[in-house]
Amino acid sequence: MPTAQSVMLAIHCKKAETVDLKSPLFAYIRTTYSDREADDAADDLERVQSLRAEVALAQNGSQPGVRETLTKYYRYLSAIETRFPISKEKGHAQVSFAWNDAFRPSRRVVQSNIHYEKACVLFNLASLASQQALQSDRTSAEGLTAACKLYQASRDEDEACGTFQLMREGESGKTDTPRSVDITTECSVLLEKLMLTQAQECVYHKAVIDKKSPIVLARLAKQTGSMYAEVERLFDGPALVNYFDKSWAQHVQLKASIYQVEELIQSSRQYHADDKINWEIAALKEAFARLQNTRRIAKGINSDMIESVNRTQELVQSLLAKAEKENNSIYLMKVPAFSELPVTSGALLVKSAAPSAGSLDAAGEQLFAGLVPENSARALSKYTDQVDELLRQQLDRLAAATDNARIKFREWELPETLQALDVRTSAALPDGLKYELEEVENIGGLNHIKGILSEIGELRKEVDGDLLSAQPCTRRTVVSMTAQESLDADARADGEARTRYGDNWRPQPAATASKPYWDRISQYRSAMQKAGDSDQGVLRRLTEHETSFASLNVEAAAAQMPRLQAPLVVTGPEDPAVVVATLRRNMDALQALANERGGMEEAFKALKNRDNVLAKVMATPPQNHDALFKEELKKYDSLIADVDKNLAAQDSLLAATQAANGTFRALFDVDGWRAACETAATGIRESVRQYRELLDHCSEGLRFYLGMSDVVRKAKQEAADFAYTRQHVPYSLCPCVVVMYGRQVQRDELVQENDRRVAQEDADRLAARMAAAACRRVLSHGAGARRASPTTAAVVLTVVLALGTAVDLNAAAAPTAAAAASAVRRSTAATALSLCSVAAAAAARVTGLRGTAAAAAFGSWELPVRISSVRRVPARRAATTASFRAATAAAALCCTTATPTAAVVPVPAGWLQQRLRRLTYEPVQACEECLGLEDQGAGGSCIRPAPYACAAVPPPKRGQQQQQA
Repeated sequence: MPTAQSVMLAIHCKKAETVDLKSPLFAYIRTTYSDREADDAADDLERVQSLRAEVALAQNGSQPGVRETLTKYYRYLSAIETRFPISKEKGHAQVSFAWNDAFRPSRRVVQSNIHYEKACVLFNLASLASQQALQSDRTSAEGLTAACKLYQASRDEDEACGTFQLMREGESGKTDTPRSVDITTECSVLLEKLMLTQAQECVYHKAVIDKKSPIVLARLAKQTGSMYAEVERLFDGPALVNYFDKSWAQHVQLKASIYQVEELIQSSRQYHADDKINWEIAALKEAFARLQNTRRIAKGINSDMIESVNRTQELVQSLLAKAEKENNSIYLMKVPAFSELPVTSGALLVKSAAPSAGSLDAAGEQLFAGLVPENSARALSKYTDQVDELLRQQLDRLAAATDNARIKFREWELPETLQALDVRTSAALPDGLKYELEEVENIGGLNHIKGILSEIGELRKEVDGDLLSAQPCTRRTVVSMTAQESLDADARADGEARTRYGDNWRPQPAATASKPYWDRISQYRSAMQKAGDSDQGVLRRLTEHETSFASLNVEAAAAQMPRLQAPLVVTGPEDPAVVVATLRRNMDALQALANERGGMEEAFKALKNRDNVLAKVMATPPQNHDALFKEELKKYDSLIADVDKNLAAQDSLLAATQAANGTFRALFDVDGWRAACETAATGIRESVRQYRELLDHCSEGLRFYLGMSDVVRKAKQEAADFAYTRQHVPYSLCPCVVVMYGRQVQRDELVQENDRRVAQEDADRLAARMAAAACRRVLSHGAGARRASPTTAAVVLTVVLALGTAVDLNAAAAPTAAAAASAVRRSTAATALSLCSVAAAAAARVTGLRGTAAAAAFGSWELPVRISSVRRVPARRAATTASFRAATAAAALCCTTATPTAAVVPVPAGWLQQRLRRLTYEPVQACEECLGLEDQGAGGSCIRPAPYACAAVPPPKRGQQQQQA
């Protein structure tokens, strides 16, 4: 559904009637040149005639290649203009161009003027650009950009706004009268403004899609509404008041009204973002009031526009209700009048520019190449130079006269001294003081200083907040801490860790590491304290001079100056009233002459634009060109005479004004009045000096707080990063490095590792106790080893060696080891070799014996390796048996079960465990409560109830005991 914001206007093309270009031009060439040249130009004439027929059909922007056709035909016309004189005069080409008015199709205008044809072509080019812009997808950013380029002008294409400008400046003024209204200066100006306004509207819609800030949208809407209001005034011009259809004026009026409302809506959103709820309410109330006028305009268009305006009204009502509710319940701010709100300035982001010369330049067209009269081109250039020189001289004379009058008025202090007779004006102020007051007033005066102080106060709060701003403490907490609290927390954590772990806690002390940060915080606080004292001094000075600063403006200062008054007693023959009246009359006359000179400049330029002598130059023999130029230049004589008359009248008036001004200054004692004004300005100058001094202090303070804000924010971040780094980041990135088990650890990991180390030490002590208990249990059954098989005796020997060495029970283990050795000697050669190897390897591994020391120890247990017995066993079986036994024993020795929660004695598994059962009939795994024999329950089970009982092995049945015995 179309909305009031989305609907735009496009211009209909002018309708062209068929015209015969070929025959008149062919006849002119044959008459002026020759039959051969006419025959050579026949093909070019055919191309022109064919292109003219296509132009007559180019009425819609959706037609493919339509704009290229018009552009090419315009270049053809430019080439024809320089070669053929087209008019109704005898000897010229008789071509009549007929076009219908674009907005009044029933009006038909026919002219034998090529500039009329070119103006109509440019009009259609601009119209097609507006139609293509309207057909663009204006719901996307790309489509809006394309439409904006089509509505205005770009470097590469001929667009609507710039093409209308080219038509108005280059061709419309050269057409004959009567001319159609659509190509007149008034209409072209209106259409140019309308296209430029719609380009600005596209910029606004693109900004909405790009989600620009409300203040940017408000400025764009302000400019769009102002431009539509200007176009609305052009519709009411005398030449166009009844020309366009009334729907065009209603559309523009609706656009101007709706974008004024859009400006207020966007401004209210900016006020809401700035927490200026009272301003927001005032803006929305004004928007709602203006929407009533918008609804009235929309009713005269159609129902779609009314629905669009109603939706906008509902939006304004909802925003207003929300703002009033917030103000009544939270802010409680007084709503000002709309006239008290700051005025939003418009932002113009489009401009009108003529199309590029390359697209319309006929220099590249090879048309009628053999019909270019070189002498005519040179003659025309010569005439143009003469006209330019004449205009330059006359315009320089007019400009010099205007400057001379301005300088004289400045020297005579006119009309300021005359104005000082009536009211106290700024003319009474000394020039230097006036400029200073204007500068103070432009920057904002007292409000400017207050604004800086307010900004300083906000910056000071921000800096103080940064010194104590919130920073996260750890990963695992959601409580925010200030930078100082982060440093304190780091110091407490470091102290607790040192108390708990003592020398094992090796990171750098927190007091040493955080000292630079504490020093910087103290330094900044000291600087802020001094700055606060300086701010208090500035506030005191502002309070003392606030009244005088408030009056630092031109109007208030002028009111303090003495008035220029007529003398009380007149001693001369001059009447003061007559002298004043004479001066004023002369000033009015001089102003009228200045206005007349402005009109003369425009008259010279308009006459030059209409001065087209190409046809006459081409029709005149070369030897008569100088006479022709002299005759043509006479058309400027009347304007030159007007210039001479104007300058003579001004010289006379200036002389009379100078004499009258001398009398006036003497009668009214202007010099004495100036001296009195200078004296009265002393106090104002002192106030200005105090103001500038205070302003410098405020500016310096603002720069200080801006710089302090940056450095404090940086210091805050560094302090928070320091605390976070000591808590979280690996110590390789911190001042101290702690390395444990070949890897870098964090503080939390270091604490966990120390806790694990303490638990491991406790587990090791418990394991030693359990090993001693198990060893005592094995040794108490040593006698049984003498009755065991050689294999079982070897296992007992290995276990005794391992446990005995671990718990320092070598003396108690010796009898059992000897008994096991004697049993080994009763085994076969292969078994003896295997078991002795296993026993020797286990003993060497546990005791750390190497070389001869190990051999001596094994020899005392009489474990010789009988090589001769081994030879009686097949080599493969002996090696296999030995390898299998050795591997099994080694695997059993390496098999342990130990966990951090239950300290268990490490024991062999599988095959080794079975032999231990046969010797001891006792459990081989026991918990801490089952270490002593006296702690075992009946039957050898753990005394603790399930599921906390240890993995005790029940003793074998009586039959199994006898068999094993």
